[in-house]
Amino acid sequence: MSVGAVRGAALGTARSKSFSLPKGHSDLHVKLTGLPRTSTPADITRLLGRNKIHNITKVALEYQRFEPTGSALLTLSQPSVLPKIVGALKQLRFFGHTMTPRTLPPPTEGKIRSRGLKGREEASQRNVVTGNGYQGGITDGGRSVLLSGLPGRISADSVRKFLRNYKLIGGQAEVVKLETGTKKELTSRVLVRLSSPSEAFRLVRNVHMTNYEPDAWEDKYTIRAQPIH
Repeated sequence: MSVGAVRGAALGTARSKSFSLPKGHSDLHVKLTGLPRTSTPADITRLLGRNKIHNITKVALEYQRFEPTGSALLTLSQPSVLPKIVGALKQLRFFGHTMTPRTLPPPTEGKIRSRGLKGREEASQRNVVTGNGYQGGITDGGRSVLLSGLPGRISADSVRKFLRNYKLIGGQAEVVKLETGTKKELTSRVLVRLSSPSEAFRLVRNVHMTNYEPDAWEDKYTIRAQPIH
């Protein structure tokens, strides 16, 4: 083994020994904060690749009421790479933003994860779709779109009719009207689940910043379409 290799191995060992994982924290997850709020998982994956940070198996954005918080959860391939990845993430810069990595307790599953279509329908009826947490607490990241700026009293059936030219995933959970916290809301937000990521992006491209039913409402309601990753 060369002198350089020996020194590199020694440095890596020293770094590993100096890394201390807090009790109860996951050795397979890192929370990365300081991201631009417009970042997508693909943007972050490309950033990691350019900086030769490997062994990341999943990137999930964190949301608050389906609005990006500027944080993401990185899932690692194995515990042994945690010290090296945390060290590398501390050197990252993204469009002038300084990244801050930190470990955290094992993330909890969203309330409607892994429950199938029937479970999602029941959750939507009980208004437990809050849009909080990683991927907004939903399982259909990449296929879901948040539509806001719609009429406050719009019904799920009216939204389905409006989206009749798009392929939804089926079932009553394909359209979920989200609670706003006020009874006299002037506009509403609706979570729509599409059949595929490409169909979701087609919806975003076609309706974002367009007027809802202009023949009836003119320019009173301007739709904002946001993909949920």
